[in-house]
Amino acid sequence: QNISIRGGLRDSAEPEVHRFDYDLIVIGGGSGGLAAAKEAARLGRKVALLDFVKPSPKGSVWGIGGTCVNVGCIPKKLCHQAAIIGKIVRGHAQAFGWSEGEGGESKPGVQFNWPRLRANILEHIHSFNQSH
Repeated sequence: QNISIRGGLRDSAEPEVHRFDYDLIVIGGGSGGLAAAKEAARLGRKVALLDFVKPSPKGSVWGIGGTCVNVGCIPKKLCHQAAIIGKIVRGHAQAFGWSEGEGGESKPGVQFNWPRLRANILEHIHSFNQSH
């Protein structure tokens, strides 16, 4: 089997012939691959970046940036930061003049909104994917 230029497998006895002229071909669009490709391009080199993500069992796919940007380090750090901010707000807000508002302990004025955090994280990751 031969791999066509579009990345799919094809059954042909005759291989497709393509001519490409690159100074650098980077395999993998994760943090290291992106850094290498961007630096080479900045230096005026002609670069090709090859990246592929096999869809998850639920069909999830993502853009350039690798596991760290899309489903690993970055989303985890954003969720962790949200937890830290929540702890600071709840634990120290009054000392800096903030009040919890109406409702007391059961329904404080500052509340956490998981759907909003999730949407903002997805938007942030999408901005990474689209900027390369």
